[in-house]
Amino acid sequence: MKRSTLQPRARVFANLPAIATILLVIVHQSLVASSAYFLTQTISRFQQDQPYATPLVLYFLSMILPFVPGCVSFITTQHWINAVHRKFCLSMAQAVYGKLEAYRSADRKAAFDSAISRNAFSTISSYISLAHDFLSLALNSLLSIIVIGVILPAEIALGYVISLVLSGGLVACLSRLVRPLSIDVEQRYSNYGGTLHKAWDNMVLGNSYNSRLWRKEFDANSDAYYAATQRLSIYKQLGNIAIAFASLIPTAYLLYELLIRQGPEAGIIAAIIVNLTRIFHILNSLSALVYEWVEWTSATARLRYLFGFLSPISHDGLPRAPIGTMTINDEPVTDYQTVCDALSERRGGRLTIRGDNGAGKSTLLLAIKQAFPEQTYLLPAAYTQLCWEATHSNLSTGQRARALIEELLTQDAGIQYLLLDEWDANLDQENRRLIDQMLKVISKERVVVEVRH
Repeated sequence: MKRSTLQPRARVFANLPAIATILLVIVHQSLVASSAYFLTQTISRFQQDQPYATPLVLYFLSMILPFVPGCVSFITTQHWINAVHRKFCLSMAQAVYGKLEAYRSADRKAAFDSAISRNAFSTISSYISLAHDFLSLALNSLLSIIVIGVILPAEIALGYVISLVLSGGLVACLSRLVRPLSIDVEQRYSNYGGTLHKAWDNMVLGNSYNSRLWRKEFDANSDAYYAATQRLSIYKQLGNIAIAFASLIPTAYLLYELLIRQGPEAGIIAAIIVNLTRIFHILNSLSALVYEWVEWTSATARLRYLFGFLSPISHDGLPRAPIGTMTINDEPVTDYQTVCDALSERRGGRLTIRGDNGAGKSTLLLAIKQAFPEQTYLLPAAYTQLCWEATHSNLSTGQRARALIEELLTQDAGIQYLLLDEWDANLDQENRRLIDQMLKVISKERVVVEVRH
């Protein structure tokens, strides 16, 4: 599968649910913004003793109809979130397919598990929801100020522009602080999630030693994560206070100058007062818009961290030779490539690997798997999370091992090399005997490579 070179934002927005949501938000906010124009037209015609039924009806429609595209946009937003999350999870799974070098890294596995099972949906959902809200607020502010600029004096639009410039400058400064803090929070949450993932295994057995060590790790990672989130929250809210003042004060000052000191004609004063609540609603929207932008900066940083799992995995490669004493059918193993070369000439047989703990027996299986990726099946020592066609939950360990091997060879006839890592661990003598007989039969047509105690 060819990995896409699209950036995280392009991956999120390049789909039909995203386009449908954006169009619905545009329709919604266009209707909302038009209400100020129709209301002003109604008042103006009333004051001039002209018919005002038409603008009044249009005002009512502009207040009622927006609920339809507005509500539908939330439905399409959820569809958008689900579509992106589904595609991301499949891409993330595909990104690690066959990466045997990474299989040996417990830390990388923990980070992957945390990202795909816990972080992915909340991060994508937060980002897309913020995108929806940000677009709504941006269009609300832009379209409303256009309408206000048409029907009210230019000084009010000037106040909005000043507020926008000041707020934009504050956001630029705040974003530089928020972005690295957001990435730090996401990384610390990944570590924290890995610790929480261990809670069941370390607590359910009631072993005080393991529980104490887990609690020590929990305290360290939770304190680091909570401190990072608190620090990020302080920076955001201090910035929001400054942004609120920047967005409200300039326009409030210009309105005071216009209404009190300049004293325009009565019609203009009436129009301003009628729209005064809407003017400050627009300014509050600006403050909310800037807040959403800060949040979106934070969400974008988390999204980039998440999509980093789709990047090529850097690794040093598998070792080329064992680091301890190891034999295969009682013959010493000096390097893994020699073993793979010998296997390429075989069409059957049974090879048993033995050696010191940590010598590299399981790594040899990975090297064989890497040499013959599509012809090989590797059954690791821990296989409880592997997916199978049949349900084996009611079987004993030995019965399950036999059933898995039978299912595997029945469903996938293309397997030439069957690699088994310590299949005999924790089995009673009878199950070992039965599986041993099964492997003897299998080895007549396939190559069986097994790690044994």
